[in-house]
Amino acid sequence: MKYRSLIRRTTAALLPVLWLAVAPAAFAEEPGQANGTVTVSFSPTSVRTADGNTFIEYTFAAYFLGAFEGTRIGSGSLVIHPDGSFNTANSGTFTGAIDGVSGTALMRESGGGTFGSFHANISVAHGTGSLSGVHGEGTDAGSATGPTSLAGTYSIKVHFSGP
Repeated sequence: MKYRSLIRRTTAALLPVLWLAVAPAAFAEEPGQANGTVTVSFSPTSVRTADGNTFIEYTFAAYFLGAFEGTRIGSGSLVIHPDGSFNTANSGTFTGAIDGVSGTALMRESGGGTFGSFHANISVAHGTGSLSGVHGEGTDAGSATGPTSLAGTYSIKVHFSGP
């Protein structure tokens, strides 16, 4: 009888410790919505044409305001089709803060449309500093503001995983 009582008391004492060990995995952070504006300026590094398409390699600087506060620097490629539509893909390093958490992260983007109205998919990962463990997926949309500049809005679901 004393043996069963000892097991019950030991089990009762260990349950809070076990709960603390399992709780972080069981209750991972829910993704938060990050919204704001972005302006982009780019510089062509090479231009060629083939079959009526124009192929442009470029470098860019993007400036984020809102939940993302900072700058993204990188490079990409753009294909402008004869009908005026385009496709683009780029990658760059974001340096700044996401919801007040500072560091750097890799941001990739791919999309298309026209210079009057474009849309793109964005992914955020590989953070450093306090942004270590950041993951995000979202979109942006906007239009050209000049021959080498764009402006738009972004909406990204962001969460942080543990180290």
